Amino acid sequence: MQISTGFIRRSWIFLGNTKVSLCLIYALFADVMLGSIVMRHNPQIFFPLKNQFLQEWIFSYGIKNMALAWWLFAAIFLLFFLSVSTTVCITNNLIFTVKHLGKNGFLQGFLMLAPSVMHTGFLLLLMGQLLSHTVGVNSHGNILTVGVGKRLPGSDIRIILNSLKVDFSDENTHFPGMAGRPENCTGILSIVDRKGCQERVIALNRPVIYRGWSFFIEDFCPMRKGSKRSPFINMVIRRDPGVMLMVVGAVIFGVGLIMYLFSVTSSRNNCERG
Repeated sequence: MQISTGFIRRSWIFLGNTKVSLCLIYALFADVMLGSIVMRHNPQIFFPLKNQFLQEWIFSYGIKNMALAWWLFAAIFLLFFLSVSTTVCITNNLIFTVKHLGKNGFLQGFLMLAPSVMHTGFLLLLMGQLLSHTVGVNSHGNILTVGVGKRLPGSDIRIILNSLKVDFSDENTHFPGMAGRPENCTGILSIVDRKGCQERVIALNRPVIYRGWSFFIEDFCPMRKGSKRSPFINMVIRRDPGVMLMVVGAVIFGVGLIMYLFSVTSSRNNCERG
């Protein structure tokens, strides 16, 4: 029991060391830099990450290509220990601040929480990224023609394409080869759920966001003026539960940074007065 307690205590001290966190960050940076080179030369292995969740990609591509995907597994490993180290640092800082709260006054004690606040924001950002890449919906190949609807997976929401308009370049365009080519694709979506029916405009550079769902035009038809093919849009449907967590994490990190800058300025002014 004493050996186990001593090991936990040494591990806690080790993980709470700032130098360990910095080493993990440097190692992660170097790993990602190497990984970017590997990805550039092997797009066929890593491009599916755009359409698959992380766990799906690991079993379909990652494990089968360990010689190329090792850096991504190393990055996950480093991020895990960085998260653990950050949690230990937050806890140590909170304990230290609570112990010295009475000595330094409420405001100074509150500002001493700045590192913990920034670390908390950082952890929320990591958790949001993890959720974004492991859960939710990332559905491709959702083809809608005018008047046809589709129910979103696991939801009471139904979307219907009411109309579709494709704008083509004029014959007198100044861009060579663009005459008769599509400039934009605009559609009207009806979104039906328990709250009723709403109409939203969707275009190439104008996605629709509703109740945590987002809809993007990935492809459309016709692609040439005068085409006889029936018009349709091919949509990407996403539901990303990690976005809100990342937004909250970014806000908390910003608040912590402001607290830290204010504490530094306050300490500097006190030194000048002294």
